[in-house]
Amino acid sequence: MVARTSRFGRLVFNRDAIVRAALRAYVEVSLAHVDPLERHSFTACAFPGWTGDLQRGAFYNGNGCGDYEVVAWTEAGVVGLAYELGAGPIEQFDLPIDAVTGGPDDVRGAVPDLPEELEPVFVRAVGMLRVGPEHGQRDAGVGFWLYGDRVAGTMFDDPTACGANRLAAWGLLRGDRLPLACSDGVKFRADEPSAAPIHAIIDAVTARALAGPTELTMAELATLLPKPPDPERLLCAQQRLQKVGITWPGSPEIPEEPT
Repeated sequence: MVARTSRFGRLVFNRDAIVRAALRAYVEVSLAHVDPLERHSFTACAFPGWTGDLQRGAFYNGNGCGDYEVVAWTEAGVVGLAYELGAGPIEQFDLPIDAVTGGPDDVRGAVPDLPEELEPVFVRAVGMLRVGPEHGQRDAGVGFWLYGDRVAGTMFDDPTACGANRLAAWGLLRGDRLPLACSDGVKFRADEPSAAPIHAIIDAVTARALAGPTELTMAELATLLPKPPDPERLLCAQQRLQKVGITWPGSPEIPEEPT
C-alpha cells in the first residue's frame, strides 16, 4: 500500500484493493444493465472490458463519451493508463506522427521510470487501449505504476493532466467500490434507495467470485429479474460475467461475444 497527497485528496494505492474494485465494478455494470426495472442507473463504469483473471488481468472502464482508463495487474504490481478525448500521446507527449507504432512505445511517456518487472503489466494495459483513427496510435495521455512501496507516473508529475482524475479514482476506493470520475474530479454518488437490493447482490456475487467460480442463486435472480429481461441485455450480461467465472444456475457455457 502506498499513500500520496494530490489535488484529489489523499490517494491510497493497493494492488489487491484495485483488483477487487475492478471486479466489483465489472460485476456491477453487468448486473445493473440487465435489471429490467433499471433500479441502479449510476454505475461506476458504463462500458466495461475484462481480460485475464485476478492474478494477471486488466479492466477497461469507459464512460461512453470517448474517455476511459485501463488498469492492469500481475503479482508484481499495477499499471494504469487513461485517455480523455483529444488528449492522447500526440497531444500530451508530443509523440511525432512518424514515430507512431500502434504499440506500447506510443504511450510509454505516461509511465516514466517504469520498473522492468512491470513491463508485462504495461504491455497488457496497452493491449486494451483504443487505437486512434487519425494515425493508428494507442491512445492514453496519462498514467501511473505501482510496484511494492513505490508509485509514480505522469498523473503525479502533472495532476492537472487530462484523464488524471480517472486514475485518481483508483486511489480513492471505499472498500471495494470505485468512485465515479467526472469532469470536475472524483465523487461517490449517493445510492438510489431502489438500488439497495442490486448492490446487495453485487457485493455477494463479487465476494464469491473472489474465491473462485460461482453462479447466481435462484433467490438473487428472483430479485434481479422480477420480470423477463431484454434478451439481448441478458445475453450480454451472461457473456460478460462468464469471463470472471460467474454463471447462471444450470446454464450451459455461453458463446463468447463476437469480435
